Amino acid sequence: MSDPVSPSTPAGPSPQQARSVLAGVLVATLLAALDLLAVAVALPELALDLELERALALPVGAGVVGLVLAVPLAARLSRHGPRPVLLGAATALVVVGGVATALAPLPTGAAGDAPGSLLAVGLGRLAQGAGVGALVVGAGAALVRGVPAALQVRVQAALVLATGVGALLGALVGGLLADVPGGWRSVPLLAPVLAVVALVLLRSVRALPRGEAPPPAAAGPSSWAVLRHRVVLLGAVVGVVVGAVTVLVLVDAVLLLNLERPLLRGLLVAAGVVAGVAGVVGATTAIARVGRRPHLAQVGTAGAVVAAVGTWLVAWLVGAGQPAAVLPLVLVGAGLGAAVQGTGLVVSVLSPEGSEREAAAALGAGRRAGALVGALVVLLAPLAGDLEGTGAAPAGVLSEVVAVVGVLALLAVVPVLAVLPRRGPVRHLPGA
Repeated sequence: MSDPVSPSTPAGPSPQQARSVLAGVLVATLLAALDLLAVAVALPELALDLELERALALPVGAGVVGLVLAVPLAARLSRHGPRPVLLGAATALVVVGGVATALAPLPTGAAGDAPGSLLAVGLGRLAQGAGVGALVVGAGAALVRGVPAALQVRVQAALVLATGVGALLGALVGGLLADVPGGWRSVPLLAPVLAVVALVLLRSVRALPRGEAPPPAAAGPSSWAVLRHRVVLLGAVVGVVVGAVTVLVLVDAVLLLNLERPLLRGLLVAAGVVAGVAGVVGATTAIARVGRRPHLAQVGTAGAVVAAVGTWLVAWLVGAGQPAAVLPLVLVGAGLGAAVQGTGLVVSVLSPEGSEREAAAALGAGRRAGALVGALVVLLAPLAGDLEGTGAAPAGVLSEVVAVVGVLALLAVVPVLAVLPRRGPVRHLPGA
């Protein structure tokens, strides 16, 4: 009999290591959602304090850009398992970026976009977003190596829950801190604290057995080959639209709804987050009940229509100067959640046999690409505004972009969803 613990069969992680790695992954996942929502909710106070007129959405936009650009690079570096150096560098970026943003200098000269403030906030949030993205990817690599495969399904459900809880806490904590004069400066410091906690919990990755990295569905086709399949390609298109509209609506809503009551703004955004979770759960339940029936893809179609109605209502309320209402944000959240989850499940069910993982990766890349597009739009759209009063204000230009581009983009994916194959063998129904 061969020795069960030998160089060819490295010992698995101990229960203590597995618990530590899992806790670190959950904290990193919670951090990503919390950071984005907390900074977004505190955005109006930050912009007013630093007199960001044309660069209204710089803190959110730069953070999203950094995160989206860092994810593929970190994934490439983590192909063969968790890298302690990557985790440490990512945490350092989060800390340095958060401190730079929190210490951004107040403008001292004429009003409007002081270079010192722009550099501190822009570069700080860019670094912080990149650090958050790299930390989440590095933690995911540690998850594969440090948590038994038998628990992976339950762990994935826990990660979804951590994302929802992080978004909810981010909206509430961001509104609570922004309600205090100058309190927005403490918001960028939330991420560094959580990043350090995650790094400490993930310290055991140094002791994890090296061995060979588990093959990522080695026998399956490449991601690019899967993307050429019509179902996956159309699903990725929907992901791009949903990712872009999510950023557009989030920034537009927090900039102009109830500027004088940050906590109420946080509660409104939190309601949208809860509605998004409900949309995900509802779409999963509906797809499971539809099963083999021919109208499998219409769950996502209904979600896109609901999100388009909510987006138009948000832009209309903002443009008309009406008081904030929870219904439009609930519609947007529930619609986007149903659209992305319904489409993702249909793609997983109808994608080529053995390529489910690659299809899911293609959909995730589509959503990240859409978020990048949305971030660039919210960064560039206010530049078209006229600060001298002879044209639209920067924030007004952004609202018009949301009303036109957001609604049209969502409605454009309805026929895309309609042409998705509506019948086929249902191999499995993955969870939310």
